[in-house]
Amino acid sequence: ADYPQNPLLINDSVYVSQQGVYKFDRNQSEPLWSSLSGIQTFAPVIFENRLLVGSSGGLYALDLESGAIVWHIERKRTLFTPSISAQAYAGSLHGELYAIDPRDGVIDWRRQFDGWIYSPVISEGPGLLWSGGQAHRIYAINIEDGALHHQLATTQEAVFSPVELDAGEVAFNLFDGSTWLIGSTGTVDVEKLNGDSPPNSVHAYRGTIYRSHRDGSLSAFGRRDGKPGWRRSLTPRDLVMHPANPGYLLLSDNDQTLLLLDLGQTDTLCPVRVDGQWVLPLQLEDRTILYFQKTMQPPGMTLVQTEANCK
Repeated sequence: ADYPQNPLLINDSVYVSQQGVYKFDRNQSEPLWSSLSGIQTFAPVIFENRLLVGSSGGLYALDLESGAIVWHIERKRTLFTPSISAQAYAGSLHGELYAIDPRDGVIDWRRQFDGWIYSPVISEGPGLLWSGGQAHRIYAINIEDGALHHQLATTQEAVFSPVELDAGEVAFNLFDGSTWLIGSTGTVDVEKLNGDSPPNSVHAYRGTIYRSHRDGSLSAFGRRDGKPGWRRSLTPRDLVMHPANPGYLLLSDNDQTLLLLDLGQTDTLCPVRVDGQWVLPLQLEDRTILYFQKTMQPPGMTLVQTEANCK
């Protein structure tokens, strides 16, 4: 995976990050190892034999097999988990964007922006990094040296990190309810999807773009023309997307209601059975879903598998 994902599934191994990082075998309930206990950690990403994870105490690289810390930088600052190409590109709460060698943690370059800036989407063809954050700007940044290529003024700040859709298109969700779509060629042509509720997540599949919203609704737009298709109210509030297989959306609202949607049958909504307090779901295959539960003695996580109930 080139971009952070939580949970992160690699073959039969599952890496999950919440107040620390844990590695599971997908068929076992107890973790194989845990690391960074008690630290506020963000979604992980893998580079070779390293697991990179941002945190409130800097950026960590962990050994995949043992969870041991390989390197650690910027201990007194909050860095977001980087996007990965030949280097790791990490945004930060204090507004610096970093280019880092993921093998040893050496910082190649850094550039300061106004307000926090999220880790970017990487467009290899034109050699650009796309990012945004607190400032009402979308930035196109030279991948080699961090020089500002160009910027676009927006009406609001960005909601979370930008997302790469299919065909290399970059999507920015804004708090005013719109999504800005920018092509991967480095041009400044922008297509806008409008709305009246801030989008949480955005996903493209075949000819449709799907957005989940803070009012609990899911909307669909035409991929070619950006025109609204349909909108469904699924939960009372704060609908978000979780890692799922192609052709599916795995959706929840604040870890209370969990739903699986088959995009080939958008009128069929499959509720997922969950027990107790749960977090961070992931679709494995077909109707199989896993999620995690916190344990108090000792503090940690356990893995639970369940099924989506599709009639």
